[in-house]
Parts: sequence; structure tokens; C-alpha cells
Amino acid sequence: MYFTQDKHLRELEKLMQCVPNFRPRGQGVIVMEVTESPPPGYIDMMTATVSTVNCPAFLRRMNQYLTESEMISMMYKNDKHRTAFEAAVRKENKKNYALLAAVYLLTADFALWKCVRHAVVNSVICFEQVRLRGTNTNSYPLFCAAKDLYLGTKHLTVSDLADAELISPKTFSLICNAMAIRRFGLGAIQFEERNIQK
Repeated sequence: MYFTQDKHLRELEKLMQCVPNFRPRGQGVIVMEVTESPPPGYIDMMTATVSTVNCPAFLRRMNQYLTESEMISMMYKNDKHRTAFEAAVRKENKKNYALLAAVYLLTADFALWKCVRHAVVNSVICFEQVRLRGTNTNSYPLFCAAKDLYLGTKHLTVSDLADAELISPKTFSLICNAMAIRRFGLGAIQFEERNIQK
């Protein structure tokens, strides 16, 4: 439990709660101020997003996903997802790509967002306040992926993402889109509108 809502003070509070002479588990928030714009096509953008991944099974699944969805690039799960996401990020910091990626995943499932939205305060997601109730089996991978992209935790591994029995195709595509948002910001899901306007 944390006593402050400020993310910088929260990091200090985490440090104060650590046991002396023990290595930290590698959790933390890394916010990179990268102004890199996404490549002009969905396939190029996703290839750039996963360029540092070194897991053959994941890369096979990603290649299969990209060839199957060559003409369609699912940006949102449905119109409810788009509406919920746009409403949720309207007042948030658009430069905090980790926050945007997490909110993108959390708003993809209505029941999950209902459990989590109270924990998003002042551009900070307080995951420790979340109690998952009334969600389904597809909600948990979205929640774990959101937490991993936001906090840098390791609830889902790349091998987990490669397993089609653990992660459904729709959930996989949402997580991949969130990874692109984590790297490129909102431009990752708005590139079609950007290309049409040019």
C-alpha cells in the first residue's frame, strides 16, 4: 500500500520499503521521452515494435498474425473500446506512452475497465488498489500485459504471448497494438487517419 499519489514520491516510497542488502526484482517505471514517429504501414510498425524480441516462437506467431491481417489492422476491439479509450486518455499525459498503452489494454474489456478505472488518478495507475471481480478469462491477460507495459513487471513472458492456447488471437493483436503504443505513442493507432489526411 502506498500513501502518496505522486509517481515520483511513490518511487521513493517503494525504495524506502525495500529490505536492505537484497537485490530488487527489476520492477519499475521507465518513461522514455521518445518522439519517434511510427513507420507508415501497420506491418512495418509492428515489425519495428518487436525488432528487439529474440524468441522464435513469438516471431513465428507475429509473422502469422501479420500475414493473416495483411489488409486489416485492428486498432480497437470494437467501437465501445474506442469510445472508452478516447474518453479515458482525454485528460491524461499524452507523452506517457506506458500509461497510454496500459489504458488501451484496460479499456478493451468493459468489465475490466469497470474494475480499474477508479485506480487511474492524475496520470498514475494504482494497480495495488484494483480487485478483479466479474471479469472473464480474457480479462486477466489484458490486465497482466497492461501492468507489465506500465510497471515493467514480468507477469506475461514473450513465450506466453507465443502460445495461442494461453493468449487468444484477438487478445494477442490488442497486446501487440499496446506494445506499439508503448513505443510510438498515440501515433501507433492513428496512423491510418494520418495517412488519409496526407
